[in-house]
Amino acid sequence: MRCSWLNQVDNDEYFYVKNIARPGETISSYRYERRVGGKGANQAIAIIKAGGTANFYGSVGQDGLWVKDTVGAFGLDPILFPGANCSQLPEETWETSGVAFPECTHVLLQNEIHMECTLYALNNSVNAITVYNPSPMPSSQEINEFPWDKVDWLIVNEGEAEDLYKVLSGHGSSFGEPPSEILLLLSAQPALATTNIICTLGKDGVVAFIPAFHRQKQEYNHNTPNFIRLPAAVLQGTIRDTTGAGDCFTGYFVQGLMEFGPQATPGHGIRESDIVSILMTCVQVSLSKHFSASKSI
Repeated sequence: MRCSWLNQVDNDEYFYVKNIARPGETISSYRYERRVGGKGANQAIAIIKAGGTANFYGSVGQDGLWVKDTVGAFGLDPILFPGANCSQLPEETWETSGVAFPECTHVLLQNEIHMECTLYALNNSVNAITVYNPSPMPSSQEINEFPWDKVDWLIVNEGEAEDLYKVLSGHGSSFGEPPSEILLLLSAQPALATTNIICTLGKDGVVAFIPAFHRQKQEYNHNTPNFIRLPAAVLQGTIRDTTGAGDCFTGYFVQGLMEFGPQATPGHGIRESDIVSILMTCVQVSLSKHFSASKSI
């Protein structure tokens, strides 16, 4: 199994100070570090640490060439193009060379790259399982025009789920529903009729709606739970940094799917109990005791 990431990579800069500056105060730092970051790179590193194999496609400037060596040290196969996160150079290179999209079994996308890059991947990844983490949230126009029918798995947090529902349903105001209700309302939108939805809840765990398993329960047996809900893992010790926790969750989830084969889908090679098992792993590994997302994954 091989997953392709058409995503972004960042240079995260860390300045160490003895105290937080007061308003109007200028202070000096005593230490500086730079580390690889960004949702795309974090998620790619997570799938490698979960035991998967991946190609990472991104763009960097001349000042970011050190990134290639750094992500390579994690065991990732980086294919970096000159440019920056919002460039479309990977797609332009593939089209020039006559390659529509790299061959892979799974494609993971998020929203820290140009929307045209995401649409290119969805339109050209033949027979691949597609996973979309729309973070940061697209504009209302982009949400309404997005080809949701090409997304097999949607991974959102509670706030993103509510924002998506408000745009897709036209319900413009907040309504204070519990997470499970928001999930069910979101899954009832025609645009997401066949999409598997995973909603992370931070300290409250995760909920999931899988149409192949839950749509029939929803319609014919109102007394049967029509979604999966798992509590968060309990960390022994203190959490020093939650940066990248969602990216870690996403990467491990994709690797969990990859273990079932290139064409496995819920009801066809993947059982409901399998999804529960994958999610249990994800909520356990997405807690961190370390600074820096890539190191804590």
